[in-house]
Amino acid sequence: MQQAVPKPRHAFTLIELLVVIAIIAILIGLLLPAVQKVREAAARTKCQNHLKQVALAMHNYHDAMGQLPAAYVDRPDLPSGNFYRWSSFAMISPYLEQTAIYNNLRLDLSLYTTVPGPGPSLRPEHAPWVALRIPIFLCPSDVRTETQPGWGASNYAVCAGNGVGGGTFLGNGPIHQNSTTRFTDIADGTSNTAMVSESIIGRGGPATSAPVTLPDIQEVYRFIAAPTLLTDASCAAATLGQTDRQARWADGANTTHQYVHYYPPNSTTPDCASRGGNWRTARSRHTGGVNLALCDGSVRFVRNGVHPATWAALGSRADGDLVNDF
Repeated sequence: MQQAVPKPRHAFTLIELLVVIAIIAILIGLLLPAVQKVREAAARTKCQNHLKQVALAMHNYHDAMGQLPAAYVDRPDLPSGNFYRWSSFAMISPYLEQTAIYNNLRLDLSLYTTVPGPGPSLRPEHAPWVALRIPIFLCPSDVRTETQPGWGASNYAVCAGNGVGGGTFLGNGPIHQNSTTRFTDIADGTSNTAMVSESIIGRGGPATSAPVTLPDIQEVYRFIAAPTLLTDASCAAATLGQTDRQARWADGANTTHQYVHYYPPNSTTPDCASRGGNWRTARSRHTGGVNLALCDGSVRFVRNGVHPATWAALGSRADGDLVNDF
């Protein structure tokens, strides 16, 4: 009987295998940027939705109280009233479906109290609530959700003005320290005036003692430890870099809750602040710009290359500045 001859088995040669691997690598290389773009587009849209909800909550607060909330207010009628410091986000929390948190914030007490030591300390009764991470205050494009132990961070900040006069805390924007702005006070038009924008959460940790340079510019701001207004010269000479950017959603301070339109969005010039002034601009991890909620409740994406005069005009509420297309 003749024995059947087995058919030869086909297999990849080494060259064919290398070609297949190369093709797969090329396809992955083409696919990954597309996937990243889709993810970033989704994150940017979600971030815009968060800003939209914050802007609507500001409107609902205005309807109830007759004015927009201040970034924070001084309360001389309370013990430690200079450290009352509850942010506008704390004030609008019941209009963001955060009623349970709002009911536990104890806004009848100052946020901080003076104690022996270098500065104010958080009142212990507030600790469990201000540490909460509130998703609506966070942008999914950022790489961090907190930066300071015991505090919930935020990616959003209110517009205090355009930084004229050295970034005074009593700014010319709609929301700043002790502000009582009504929509009728926004003479430049609510569709031409910024209300809330983005800000990157800092890296945390000890302050730096060297000039702030890339890549730290987005996360670290220059700080002048004196109650002075800011100048370009004093900021350029500042060597102290603070890392607590956006560390506390419940605190209305200029370094964690307010921004201004002195520098353009995502400026390559480091932000600057002092104990008397604020030149922190809007910053984000989106490609090419930042999301911006206007006082009419609409949300726009503003490019980094927006004209400086247009960006500055958006920061003021009643200066008569003309706002070009943006």
